[in-house]
Amino acid sequence: MKIYFYAAFPALLAALGHAPGAQAQVERATPQEAIAPTPAPARPFQVAYLRLGLGTTFDAAKFYRCTRLAVEYAPMLTRQVGLAGRLVGVAGKPAATGLYGPWVDQLPNQNYRASHAEGEVLFYPFGNAKRVRFAVGAGGFAGYYKKNDFDFVNVVEGRVVDYRLASYQGFYGGYLGSINLDVALGQQQRWLVGLKIAQQKGTGGVTDVPSETLTLARRL
Repeated sequence: MKIYFYAAFPALLAALGHAPGAQAQVERATPQEAIAPTPAPARPFQVAYLRLGLGTTFDAAKFYRCTRLAVEYAPMLTRQVGLAGRLVGVAGKPAATGLYGPWVDQLPNQNYRASHAEGEVLFYPFGNAKRVRFAVGAGGFAGYYKKNDFDFVNVVEGRVVDYRLASYQGFYGGYLGSINLDVALGQQQRWLVGLKIAQQKGTGGVTDVPSETLTLARRL
């Protein structure tokens, strides 16, 4: 009887899960089954836009309106902070309105040309994933300008009888601030149309120049 009991005892322990081998197997399997894989951390919302801008600004002395053309690359760092680097070209000439009369067309070679680079940080207080996106920006600019002008003119009954031409050129730079509004188009929101209103302040030919620009952007 004792022999039979000792022979059956290991089998009974194994069936109840108390055998040494079975216990080790359960202890090894339980942690692997209980631990779920850790999900990967969410990536920040990072996209970039290529943006074209067409608008108006002023000459260096703020005497007449000029055309402003800009090409911009704008990567987003987070959902609320982005960067913008752009190249800007400005061109224009005085018209017979505003500070000038019809006689200004009689003066030769009156025009303004400028180009500069801008760097700007944009803050989206409501995020940049919405269909309507508002941002405020701040940054700086630096470039080169040339203005063909005059420093003396004598006009008699609407006709120029005497004048002396002058040309001004040089480097300029300063800081800028802007307000930006974009509207995303389409279901995937790859295209944006918007308006940018900026104010530049600087030295070397630019003192206090506003600009208004219509923009068209595509997500890269």
